[in-house]
Amino acid sequence: MRVLYLTEEAISFTDAMVRGGAIHVRNVVIGLRDRGHEVILLDWNDTPERPFQASVAPRTRFVDGPLRTVSQAVRLGGRRTVDVVVSKTRKTYLPGLFAARRLGVPHIVHVGSSLDPPVEGLLERVNLASFSARLRVPHDGYFVVCDHIGAQLIERGVAADRIFDVRNAVDVDRFHPETVPTPLADRFRDRLAESETCGALRLGYVGGLQSYKGLGDLAAALDRTERDWHLLVAGDGPERDRLEGRFGQQATFLGSVPYEQIPALYHEFDAFVLPSHTEGLPRVVLEAQATATPVVATRVGGVPEVIADGETGLLCGAHRPADLAAQLDSLASDGDRRHRLGQQGRRAVETEFSWSALYERYERYLRRVIE
Repeated sequence: MRVLYLTEEAISFTDAMVRGGAIHVRNVVIGLRDRGHEVILLDWNDTPERPFQASVAPRTRFVDGPLRTVSQAVRLGGRRTVDVVVSKTRKTYLPGLFAARRLGVPHIVHVGSSLDPPVEGLLERVNLASFSARLRVPHDGYFVVCDHIGAQLIERGVAADRIFDVRNAVDVDRFHPETVPTPLADRFRDRLAESETCGALRLGYVGGLQSYKGLGDLAAALDRTERDWHLLVAGDGPERDRLEGRFGQQATFLGSVPYEQIPALYHEFDAFVLPSHTEGLPRVVLEAQATATPVVATRVGGVPEVIADGETGLLCGAHRPADLAAQLDSLASDGDRRHRLGQQGRRAVETEFSWSALYERYERYLRRVIE
């Protein structure tokens, strides 16, 4: 197959990347090329690094970027005689569709986030309305990361036979319970040593620091737990200052940790927590499970599709600090249960959510749309 793959993110094949979406693009492009397909990547980047990578460097992201993407996509697609156009990010949805129609080939959008996130303020409402409108345009295929997003698309009028669940993936060799490919840098190890509290278990969180991630609920939950937990936070965002004040001595904020060191970080956690109010299919849950770290997460989005409550992790309702505290207490009091949940979580992801399994799903569904 000849695939033209569009994204508004800058993709590097030599430097480490942090954003999960960018890592997904890089891995899919390389994975499909390794399986014999011709994949051309068109990203928004100043310095393309590979012969199969073409880039545009827009002056603005709202008009100039999409227009340049349409022009470049039509030129590339015509020259390579592509079979399909795939648009990974929302600002490429309409440019990708216009280019595909000009080229006479099908167009697929990749949808990785929930269609009904909590919104605050006029700008967020406008962004959400724009996102939904771009998805209601009749694309030929919709690649989603969980059944939850597929159901949301059906509610908005998308035909079920155009929706394909490609899932998310995790590198089960790098994220492994017995190996650490890259150790933590000394500055992080020093912070971890400073955070050691006698008798406290280490609870980990990896992700952005936005209000919808539910860390305020987690702070309220830790106030209720019977056993002492010390929270280790890897990530940054607009809520950091407020959250540092709210958690006080109960948490250590590490800031952004380079992605290649994230596997080692999971080995420092006694448990991992994701108290979000909204999610698609969060890769951090898969990463924690792959390292056999027991997971406590809220029952939102596609999370219940990867965590069987009481078997491969623990679930609780969003916005429910008391329920979250109860689940944390149940883990704190039973080391054998932590170990069992971790091992069962590892077994759950190492086959269905490996990258090779995702590439097979991509191939199968690309062929189905093209045919």
